Amino acid sequence: MKTKLQLLVITFLISLSTFSQVGTGCWRVVSAGTNFSLGIKMDGTLWGWGQNGNLLGLNGVMPNQNLPVQIGTNNDWVTVSAGTIHSLAVKTNGTLWSWGNGQFGQLGNGLFNSATWTVTQVGTANDWLSVSAGNRFSLAIKTTGTLWSWGLNNVGQLGINTIINQNLPVQVGTAANWSKIDAGDQHSLAIDNTGFMYAWGANTFGQFGNGSNTSSLFPILVSSSNNWAEVSAGFDHSMALDTTGILYTFGNNTNGQLCDGTNTASNVMIPISFSNAGTVTQYIAISAGDNFSLAIKNDNTLWSGGFNSSGQLGLGNTTTVNTLNQVGSNNNWFLISAGDAHSLAMETSTGLWSTGRGLEGELGIGTWITNNTLQSIGCPTLALETIAKDTKTIQVYPNPTTNSLTVDYLLNDNATVVIRITNLQGQVIYEMKSEQSIGTQTNTIDISNEANGIYFLTLVSGTETQTVKIIKQ
Repeated sequence: MKTKLQLLVITFLISLSTFSQVGTGCWRVVSAGTNFSLGIKMDGTLWGWGQNGNLLGLNGVMPNQNLPVQIGTNNDWVTVSAGTIHSLAVKTNGTLWSWGNGQFGQLGNGLFNSATWTVTQVGTANDWLSVSAGNRFSLAIKTTGTLWSWGLNNVGQLGINTIINQNLPVQVGTAANWSKIDAGDQHSLAIDNTGFMYAWGANTFGQFGNGSNTSSLFPILVSSSNNWAEVSAGFDHSMALDTTGILYTFGNNTNGQLCDGTNTASNVMIPISFSNAGTVTQYIAISAGDNFSLAIKNDNTLWSGGFNSSGQLGLGNTTTVNTLNQVGSNNNWFLISAGDAHSLAMETSTGLWSTGRGLEGELGIGTWITNNTLQSIGCPTLALETIAKDTKTIQVYPNPTTNSLTVDYLLNDNATVVIRITNLQGQVIYEMKSEQSIGTQTNTIDISNEANGIYFLTLVSGTETQTVKIIKQ
C-alpha cells in the first residue's frame, strides 16, 4: 500500500512587526553562533534570534531577540551558517549571501573593516553549494566541487598558503572534488568526494589528528584512510565520523571535550565508540562547540560532553564532564548544532530544542535566562494579515522509500517548475527544472544510490515553494 504525505502550503503576507509563537515542527536547518542562532523553516524562510547588533540580519538598532524573528521576506533559502560574528547563507538559485561584522573581510564583499546588518549577496556567482562560517573567516564549496575561502588568515585558516587576509572569495588549491567543510576557531576541516580528510590552519593542540602539532597554511592529508563521512571543527578540538559510524575526537581536552574519560590533549584520533562503550557504537551526527561536544547515536539518542558552565550539555546541571552522557531519554534526534555556550537540537518531527546560555535570547524561548535542560523553541508564524492564496497540494510517495519517489502536484497555471532534493547539510543531491502545463503533474525520482537518512524535497512553481521531509531507508 502506498504511503502518501500531503502538504498544504499557504502564502503569507509578511511583516516583521508582529509575530506569534505556536506549536512545533517547522524547522529544516539550524545553526548556533556565538550568542545568536539562525534557522530555516520548512517553507524556506530565514529566521534569527539572540544577540543582534549586526548579527541577526535585522536592523542593527533593533534590540536582542529572545524569540525567532524572520529575516527579510524571501522564502528561497537552502542553508545557513552562523559564525562568531558573521553569517553565511545560500539560496535555492545558488547565490551566496552574508551579513554581520567583516573587519577581516569575512563577509566577502571586497571590503575590510566593514559591517552590515543587511543580508547582502556575495558577488554574482550562482553556483554555490555549501558554506561554513568560522571565527572571522568563511569557507564555501561550489557545485563544481571547488573550495573557496575568505576573511581572517593569521594562522593559515584559509588554506591558501599565505597568512594574508582576504576580502573576496579565493579558491583553495585547484582540486574540484570537495564535498564537506567545517570552519572552527582557527582551523578548518574538509572531506573530498573520495573520502579523504584534510586539515589546515592552527594545530597547536593536535586538532588536525595527524599525530603532530605542526600548523599548516594549506590543506594536508590527515590520514591514509579514505572512509570519512563527517567532520566538525570546534574551538581547538575536532570530531570526525567514518563511514561505519565510528566517532573520533582529537585536539585540546582541557575541559574533557574529547569525551575519552581524560583531560589530556591528543594529536591522534581517539575512537570514542570503543573507549567508552567497549563495543562498536555507531553515530550519525556530530557537532563540536567551544570546548564541548554533541553527538547523536544511530538509535537517535542525543549525547554530550565537555565544558558545561552554562548548561550547554543539557544534562540538568552545570558540571563539566569528560565522557559522553545521554541528554534526556528521547530517541528521535537527527540534527545538532553546538555554539559558543548554547546548543540546538532538532527532532525527526522537525521540532527544535535549545539549552545553555540564554542571556542574549539565543535559546529562542522568550526569556533572557540560562537553562541546563532542553527547552522547546516554538514554531514562529507571522500574525499580521495572514491570507490564504492558491492553496496547492503536493503528494510524495512512498515515504519512507528505498529506491524511488513519485511526486504528484497540481498547477493552477502554466509554470516553470523546479524539484530539488537536499540533504541535512543543505547540499543539493537532485534537481530538475522544466516547463509544466496547468493540471496534475507526476514525476518519478530515483534515489537508490543515496545514503539512508532524512532529506528534504522542495518544489518551486512560480512564487510558490513547498517542502516535504522524506526518509530514505
